[in-house]
Amino acid sequence: TNTRAILYLQHSRGYLWIEQNVMDGTWHWVGVFCSFPAGKDTKNFYTPSGEDMRKIKMKMNIDAQALNEKSQLCSATHKGNNSWRWRWNSANCSENNRAVCEVPIE
Repeated sequence: TNTRAILYLQHSRGYLWIEQNVMDGTWHWVGVFCSFPAGKDTKNFYTPSGEDMRKIKMKMNIDAQALNEKSQLCSATHKGNNSWRWRWNSANCSENNRAVCEVPIE
């Protein structure tokens, strides 16, 4: 049993392959939770798997809506919508969005 599966994080331009081959035409969580301090700067966002968001910010240059540590905790992206391809929408994590799991091959 593989126990290292994580929520896929949009961390590189390889995201286009995921969007075209895995996602369906709706909102998907991007694996980013909380920002401290609150704001739109993705280098201050956190992931459960510990990726360095400063490096991801340099690679991706994502335009994100503001997150905080209280109410707007999660980010989502929309497949097939050019307006949202390189932008993250803020959400309160209770929306019925989909997710993509990333499982390392062993």
